[in-house]
Amino acid sequence: MSFALSAGVTGLQAHQKMLDVAGNNLANINTTAFKASRITFSQLLSETIKKASQPTAGVGGTNPQQMGSGVGVSGISPLMSQGNIVNTGNPLDLAIEGEGYFALSDGEQNLYSRAGAFAVDADSNLIDPSTGYRVQRIGNVGESDGFQVAGVSDIHVPYDVTMAASATTNVTVQGNLSADESFSTPQTQLLTSSVTYTVDSAAADDSALVSGLDQFSGTFTSGTLTLEGYKHDGTDLTENLTLDIDGGTTLGDIVDWLNTGINEQQTVDITGATSGHFHLTYGGQTTGDIAFDATAAEVQSALAALSSIGTGNVTCTGGDLPGSAVVVEFTGDLGGSDLDLMTIDSSALDDPGSIAETVAGATSALGNSGADTLATASLTGGRILITDAEDNYSLMDMKLTYDDTTSELTMPAYFELSTVGGEEVKNINITVYDSLGGKHVLSGAFVRTDADNTWDMILTSISGDVHGINLDDRRIRGIQFDSRNGSYSGLDPAIGDASEFAVTFGHDIANPQTIALSMGTSGQFDGLTQLAGSSTAVARGQDGYAGGRLSSVSVNNEGILIGAFSNGIKKDIAALQIALFQNTAGLESVGNGYFIPSANSGEAVATQAMTAGAGTVHGGALEKSNADVATEFVNMINAQNGFQANARTIRIAEDILRELTNLIS
Repeated sequence: MSFALSAGVTGLQAHQKMLDVAGNNLANINTTAFKASRITFSQLLSETIKKASQPTAGVGGTNPQQMGSGVGVSGISPLMSQGNIVNTGNPLDLAIEGEGYFALSDGEQNLYSRAGAFAVDADSNLIDPSTGYRVQRIGNVGESDGFQVAGVSDIHVPYDVTMAASATTNVTVQGNLSADESFSTPQTQLLTSSVTYTVDSAAADDSALVSGLDQFSGTFTSGTLTLEGYKHDGTDLTENLTLDIDGGTTLGDIVDWLNTGINEQQTVDITGATSGHFHLTYGGQTTGDIAFDATAAEVQSALAALSSIGTGNVTCTGGDLPGSAVVVEFTGDLGGSDLDLMTIDSSALDDPGSIAETVAGATSALGNSGADTLATASLTGGRILITDAEDNYSLMDMKLTYDDTTSELTMPAYFELSTVGGEEVKNINITVYDSLGGKHVLSGAFVRTDADNTWDMILTSISGDVHGINLDDRRIRGIQFDSRNGSYSGLDPAIGDASEFAVTFGHDIANPQTIALSMGTSGQFDGLTQLAGSSTAVARGQDGYAGGRLSSVSVNNEGILIGAFSNGIKKDIAALQIALFQNTAGLESVGNGYFIPSANSGEAVATQAMTAGAGTVHGGALEKSNADVATEFVNMINAQNGFQANARTIRIAEDILRELTNLIS
């Protein structure tokens, strides 16, 4: 009878624990990521009353006789199956679908959890707000942008950090450049000053003194203007053609000087006039001494030394006149103008100053006023305009600079291309950024060149504080296309241009900003093409951006936190650390939904979501408890039935014992 009592007691104890497990599962039916447990029973050690015997020649074998002593709990283990995932709308609520655990640190050790109801604390760390434990990261995501600190595994969400601006380094263009369309009349290249000159904020006219311009400051000493650039055919203009200006110089004087310089209207100067000789200067070169009584042949020989005047187009005659006067007559063509007679009176031979006045009066007759017109300079609305003398494809470009130690005159950083010369031109625009995040509208134009299947790309203008554009870095020449299929073929190696522009902005004049142009893969159709039909080329994108602050955070399936910044840029902030275990059922629960490794779980293997067998992370969602109400109710019924049955066993054993006691009485 003792066996029945003790077995009944163990049955009561075991089913009490079964009820406890079911009760705990039901209590956590709504606990985030809770893993239900199950209980398993096994019988206790049996008492052997009689051992088994083996068969003999005459008698068969007998089985052992054993009396069981009851039931025991063989194990209580968690069910690590996936719970349902529900959306919450909170971007920092995270759930793992599949294998893995979030890793968190309490400052001393890592703990692991499937519950991902995270938040950001006052120090911008990603934490579990119920405990303050910090969520851990893996890899170096976010370190290059300064969002994370190398060697620190806590996740910093940079609400307190300003994203630095990034200068545009690449512009991508795509689309078609027409192989057959053309303007009805070829366009003429027109350069427009990027500066509007004003007097008291009103547009200046030709009569405006340079010293009175709003764009002038300081006091004149020896201000010098310098013109450089290229002609229609791309050959150099006279380099460093200069104009010394003073307090009486007007904008009209500058325009006249530009017309002279652009069209190479240089002056033959008579210099060094002293008793008995003079010099001739042209194109920056000077003859040796020429005697006042020189013969025509001697003057001709002196002129031949000037490379700018060939002996074949200028002739000289001369001789003595009554009173020992010298007559030198230049005839022929210096760019289309016959040169007049110059006479030096013998009475002035002993007076160098008088001679200088005489020869100065004749200087204008020696000017190259009939040179071929290359372009025309004018002033309209306070802006200097330079119009090409020829239409169609043009390489004409110019630059003006001003130099003076005591005054400043704002000059055009470059001339904008108001009209690009050519038979077919496709304009594009895109916003780019400088190194401080300043916005600039970059305007460019593709222009079909005189060479077959070849285009240029020129920077027509760029808004904002532009200090300058180097003329050689403004145009990308020789963009070629395959004549067979219209695919992009790269740049003409004979020209040797790079596919980039260089612009110097006012805030950083020591470091020009280089902007590369991505036009596609040679031989492919992933960028520019040249096919029949309309020109559709556009700027598709660029890689620069302004500074910004973090606006919101989301998490993708790979467990990467993605920050959306106020400047419209999205950046990877950090990668969540996901831990894997060889035996998840062997993890030891330490409360609050946390687990730590046990001797039978294996050590944590750190990885990233969707790699090495780790599951997928869902942002804005949480994993529900995997406890099932129906299953737990059935378990409770079974526990109740088992408890009642064992209680009945004890009761009956008690009744029998009582009957035995009654036998005595």
